[in-house]
Amino acid sequence: MMSSPAEQQRRDITGQVALGDPSAVMSEVRAILEAHWPDGDWSPLDTLSELFCVLYAGEHPEYHGCDAGYHDAEHVLDVTLAMTRLMAGREKRWPGPWAFDADLALAGVASALFHDAGYLRRRGDRRHSTGAAYTRTHVPRGAALIRAQFPAVGLAELAPVCSRLVHFTNCHRKPEYLNVRSRQEWQLGALLGTADLLAQIAAPDYLEKCRQALYDEFVASGIAVGEHTPEPARCHYRSRDDLIQRTPGFVHGVAGSRLERDFAGAYHYASSYFGGDNPYLDAVVANCARLEQWLAPSRA
Repeated sequence: MMSSPAEQQRRDITGQVALGDPSAVMSEVRAILEAHWPDGDWSPLDTLSELFCVLYAGEHPEYHGCDAGYHDAEHVLDVTLAMTRLMAGREKRWPGPWAFDADLALAGVASALFHDAGYLRRRGDRRHSTGAAYTRTHVPRGAALIRAQFPAVGLAELAPVCSRLVHFTNCHRKPEYLNVRSRQEWQLGALLGTADLLAQIAAPDYLEKCRQALYDEFVASGIAVGEHTPEPARCHYRSRDDLIQRTPGFVHGVAGSRLERDFAGAYHYASSYFGGDNPYLDAVVANCARLEQWLAPSRA
């Protein structure tokens, strides 16, 4: 197996922002929002960031901390940064009456920051010993957490829209059938679904995390079989190698069709944000090339 090109502390796609540092990510998010929505009130970002840190660190009285190795805090912060850039890119391309207002932009950031909160396990949970066991149901669980916890920290006005938007990250739901209140809210949801997929498959350690952390999450949720155990009848993946061998189908099929068709090519807004280049797509292409190298011996 080839070694990971990722640094020990992974940085964002530009190499400038440490994804293991929530304050650094949220500082960058705030700077982007202030530049593109200068009249917005961004004070709620402090509350959102504090709630995120308390929850994911296991310091919340109602929830254990995040113990998912793939859908971890770094992934969430990566998606949040990508979401903010996509929103800003959209504003550059479609100013005027088609633009999001600052309230919608704030909802977009809040939704990204809590889109995987359904992996957090409640204290007193007797059913499972890890949040990864909730892989199949983490999206509605995350929406329920938003509805419960946002009002508790004074962000009740954000709860309804954010609890709807997180459903756009469910790969098993067609976005045209999701419950939204406006065309702009649907477009915001499409950006969130795009950011979630794009940040994942562009990550420099995407393949390594799939083979190790993602497979472990699938085992915990019954989607994959544990090593050296009999294969369950409903198991989807038979081994770590099986997951990797089927990853091209996900990248080119599920992710590709959703990014291009279901979400109307919203990933192109990254090009608008970066002034023509799209480092996310460049990284996806690089990961696909690495994946081909990984799979070449098995195809020989």
